[in-house]
Amino acid sequence: MRQGKYGCAVWGCGWVASGHINAYLRHPACEVVALGSRSSSSIEAKQKEFGIATAAYTDFAALLADERVDIVSICTPNNQHAQECIMAAKAGKHVFIEKPIAIREEDLPAMIAAVEGAGVKSMVGFILRFKPLVAMQRRLVQEGELGRVFMANVDYWFGRERPGWMKHRDDCGGAFILAGCHSVDMARYIVGADICEVRGDAAMVGDYYEYPPVETAQVRFSNGALGVFTCSLVGCNPYTANIHVLGEKGTIMNDRFYLRRFAGQADYFTIDTGSKNSGNVYDHPFPAMVGHFIDCIREDRESPHNLRDAVNAHLACLAIRKSADAKGQKILIDNDTCTLALA
Repeated sequence: MRQGKYGCAVWGCGWVASGHINAYLRHPACEVVALGSRSSSSIEAKQKEFGIATAAYTDFAALLADERVDIVSICTPNNQHAQECIMAAKAGKHVFIEKPIAIREEDLPAMIAAVEGAGVKSMVGFILRFKPLVAMQRRLVQEGELGRVFMANVDYWFGRERPGWMKHRDDCGGAFILAGCHSVDMARYIVGADICEVRGDAAMVGDYYEYPPVETAQVRFSNGALGVFTCSLVGCNPYTANIHVLGEKGTIMNDRFYLRRFAGQADYFTIDTGSKNSGNVYDHPFPAMVGHFIDCIREDRESPHNLRDAVNAHLACLAIRKSADAKGQKILIDNDTCTLALA
């Protein structure tokens, strides 16, 4: 920290990096001191986009050796996140890791050990948690307005064009890991319970992806609630992230609510929180997320949105893929050991 500001670096200069850079620039306690990418032209493009002069690195180890860097955002392709998180933690940097944190279950324990062993703070880019609508939905459940929640269904449908590395499962992890993990995490965040059992299925659609770009799952939460999750990378539709939560005293359907406490309610009522249903990174609440992360670093406290908390959503996504590969066999999730097992 120099002159009262945290030195922030963004490693990986693709699409989502813009959300991180913009958020750091808007925070009064942050200074963007470095950008990094294996492509120098990508770095130059981001510097030009934001009108900033920063150190530029094409080697991650060199970026981590910059003593001005306190915080690193990891925004590289998915298969690089685990090793880069470990490297950043061992270098003593606080880490903001874009989802997915890893695409293999065996990487998760090493990541947790590195971050917690180094005593650095971590944040995972499950950005939907910071939407006002999601915060309201979670609060209603926590305050008991829905009574006992017994079902939570989510959809993540986003058929946008994607870079070439996302074609390959070894690079990106699969449909839910690549994109649908946002909605998987949103479900467990709102319900307030981890996912413990999964049955998955998948379908090949089109010829762009080398893996099934459509995945579905039946899940069971640790509190007994059930759920149906769907993810599509190929649909002809606008960005769609549905969440439906059913409880004994009320129901949530996105921004529509039906609560027993309002006697005589004939239909769902709608609350406009100003949350945009958009996949554009500039519409996502990165400034709020960065603000929270900075507060946690300053106050030396763990964020509820940290690496360890994110493990369950990632295991659930990996379990969907594993179950689909096993023709729908049930998969059991063990958070403590970060493992999946066929039932």
